[in-house]
Amino acid sequence: MPRISRRDRALASATRSFRAAAALFIVSRSVEDESECVDLNFPEDNPVAVSFFGAFAKLCRIQNIRYFGKRTVRKSFMWKVFEDDLNVSPDNSHWLNDTEFKRKYRVSRSMLDKITAAIENNAVFDEGARGPKQIPVKCQLMVLLHFLGREGESNDGQRQMFRTGSGANQFYRDRVVRALNDLRKEYVQWPNEEERKEIASRIEKSFHFPNCIGLMDGTLLPLAFQPASDDYADYHGRKFPYSLTVLVINDDRRRIRAYLSGYPGSTHDNRLWRNIRQNKDPAKYFSPHEYILCDTAFEPSDISVPAYKTDAAFHQSPEKIKFNKALSRPRVITEHTMGLWKGRFPWLRSIRMRITNDPISLKKILKYISDIGDTTRIPERDLLDYPVPPGSLPGTRREQLMNYIYQTWFWVRNSFIASDDSISFSSESLDAY
Repeated sequence: MPRISRRDRALASATRSFRAAAALFIVSRSVEDESECVDLNFPEDNPVAVSFFGAFAKLCRIQNIRYFGKRTVRKSFMWKVFEDDLNVSPDNSHWLNDTEFKRKYRVSRSMLDKITAAIENNAVFDEGARGPKQIPVKCQLMVLLHFLGREGESNDGQRQMFRTGSGANQFYRDRVVRALNDLRKEYVQWPNEEERKEIASRIEKSFHFPNCIGLMDGTLLPLAFQPASDDYADYHGRKFPYSLTVLVINDDRRRIRAYLSGYPGSTHDNRLWRNIRQNKDPAKYFSPHEYILCDTAFEPSDISVPAYKTDAAFHQSPEKIKFNKALSRPRVITEHTMGLWKGRFPWLRSIRMRITNDPISLKKILKYISDIGDTTRIPERDLLDYPVPPGSLPGTRREQLMNYIYQTWFWVRNSFIASDDSISFSSESLDAY
């Protein structure tokens, strides 16, 4: 049964008393025939009048009181928690050392200062003329970082940790999330032409893939609760009961360059790739000869080069086997990026927020939320620096790259060597590959 407060019980009792007194008052006045006008100025010794006005006064008094009982304000030393965590003593006697601080708040003290300086002037932290005074921006940021750094953290858990109100913790996190979202375009940026050349140069030097500017893969973010929406079944994926699908494009240094989120867990990765802006308008984000590497979940095109799927009867040509072997090394970077992302913020491994039919519920989650060879058989290296000829098949770029890798890439003891004029290979050594 629902719990009834003391105020509701008192209000119901006063209402019943007032109605009874009002009924008695009306009856008493109807039997009196003193005049046609009703005179409400009764003498004090009239029990009917005293009962009526007393019940009315009591009902008004209860209705105007928000808290029926006397409120008990519980005071806590909230500032003591933040001060102890931020304090640094010269003799290293402070409560949290650098490792413990990063384990609790997922960033170092210096990085915490940098993030605070970037968001503290946001308008969301401006105080109004009314209401309680906000705690410092750094403390609000610490509440959010602690929340994201715990899998399954809740308002009540943070109340015990920081001695703050459960509702106040929600306000702190929402403010910081809004401030960080305003800086999203400054830190999640698609590389410009010069930067793409630098990325391509590093990837070719490390992995022997020319003109590659990034790597792409999809990941699932599990939901802790079943969505309370009409399409809840769409969030059921193949790995988790309910989840969200996210597509991430990162560079070789594991920096996220673009992402697309908000799709249910049953959504295929290739569907997200078809809807991301980098694929819808490739001329704006890619030079004619540039592309990104991905796995077999994606369809080949001029700007996406996936690994080859197994042919019929589980057979693959030597060229495809060698290409997939070479592609496996740089693709591990995307797995590292996902691991770093979810490892730094374990909240992503179990999102304790419920999706409803209201679009705001999903948006709220998304806010919380990177050469030599036989030229008769393979193309020249320079051919990869030019756009794919018009009218070519979708996998033309991948075929060019496969032939180039097959003749110039060789695997030796967990590393690779690229053939050039200064390296010679015997027929016996080449047969091993």
